[in-house]
Amino acid sequence: MKFLVGILTAFFNGIHSFVTTYVSNLSLAYFLDLVIFTAIIKTILLPLTISQTKSNIMMQKLQPKLREIQEKYKNDPQRMQQEQVKLYKESGTNPLSGCLLLLIQWPIIIAMYYVVANIQGFKDVGFLWVDRLASYDKYYILPIISGLTTYLNGLMVAPKGDDPTAKQQQKMNLYMSILFVVMFFKFQAGVVLYWIISNIIQILQQYFIINKIKHKEEAKLQ
Repeated sequence: MKFLVGILTAFFNGIHSFVTTYVSNLSLAYFLDLVIFTAIIKTILLPLTISQTKSNIMMQKLQPKLREIQEKYKNDPQRMQQEQVKLYKESGTNPLSGCLLLLIQWPIIIAMYYVVANIQGFKDVGFLWVDRLASYDKYYILPIISGLTTYLNGLMVAPKGDDPTAKQQQKMNLYMSILFVVMFFKFQAGVVLYWIISNIIQILQQYFIINKIKHKEEAKLQ
């Protein structure tokens, strides 16, 4: 982890050196640093996000058949598992692919948190109503925005409909959004700002890129 944090820290510092060549206002400079830094990382991770989207679409498509298998073999768990594995194999779907992709991305997300949390310049630089990016937002505006952007981001990727799975994910999205608001109350404003920027970029990717791919994949399955 230290190695990854070191690489990302050097990368962020390089971006900061470039930005401050053209921007003298440090408050604006650090904001632009975070935007550029997060946008580049999100772009690098985009192929993983696309792959995960395709996998989720296939899993949603298989849900009716999976429920049929569960109902048919509810008294024979071993046969049920065999039929489920057979269905996954025939459809070319890996039910664990979404988890594997998350595991790949998680170390990068954690490392980025440490990079942002330890930026020395945040100790003396504020942003808009925040006195210092290294301290928490005493007006709690950033935590609330973080919850709203988290909810909107989750809303865009959550399955639609009134089935139990969709309702459960919709509830989880709401709970997670509230959790982030509460959790970020005493977090460094720079970290919360990074999370907001990350959510906004993810929302833009979802709207302009992922949705188009999603529609194409769904059309193939019809």
